Amino acid sequence: MIVKKNVLLLFCLIFSGLIFSQSENEEYFNKGVELYNKGKYNEAIVEFKEIIENGQHSENLFFNLGNAFYKINDIANSIFYYEKALKLNPKNNDVLNNLAFAQNMLIDKIEILPTNQVLEFLNSISEILNINQWLALGIVLLYFFLLTFILYFFSSKSILKRNYFTAFTILLFLSIISFFVGLNKFEKQKSKLEAIIFENKIDFRTEPNYRSEILFNLHEGTKVIIKEELNDWALIEISDGNKGWIELQSIKKID
Repeated sequence: MIVKKNVLLLFCLIFSGLIFSQSENEEYFNKGVELYNKGKYNEAIVEFKEIIENGQHSENLFFNLGNAFYKINDIANSIFYYEKALKLNPKNNDVLNNLAFAQNMLIDKIEILPTNQVLEFLNSISEILNINQWLALGIVLLYFFLLTFILYFFSSKSILKRNYFTAFTILLFLSIISFFVGLNKFEKQKSKLEAIIFENKIDFRTEPNYRSEILFNLHEGTKVIIKEELNDWALIEISDGNKGWIELQSIKKID
């Protein structure tokens, strides 16, 4: 009986703590929006960051942080938080539009390598749903496959058996495709570690040391891909395919 009471008390404490945390974060967010609307952007940023400090994040929070940093002309942080918002929802048009405005302020204008049209088409299909939605679709299709397979197994009429066979074959194929697309998308996101440069100007080198040759340089706000990490250095690739080593402290990972 005492154990049950202790468990109940612990549950109540956790539940009340969650409610308090959510209401506190909501208060920070509303205060941040109010300060933003009054033009007090630095103060709004402080309020929004309190929510992150509490271990919470959301697409809307990152979007508002990006807007606040844009207003104080901190383009690197602005792009950083817009990109974090897009990680949660790649189709948010408001974020995409504001990100485009911020990117127009960048010093570096890097050309994007042309992509294979077939791969581009497949990528566009994979973007229709997010990872969880593709996997959920695969599970639903698998259930329908099992249902039609059972109907096929117990059906005695040859016409119905033929129709059920066709149906469960198609459903199984579509289910496998959905799982494959979802898992492939997950692996791609996991292996593609992106970051934003936070140095006014950073030199890209042939090797991870200051004695090596400088290949090129970039400025703050540019998005890059981390290919490898070695001690305090990172091998970076940019959108035109060029690579070089820079100090890890000069970038912030978008995770």
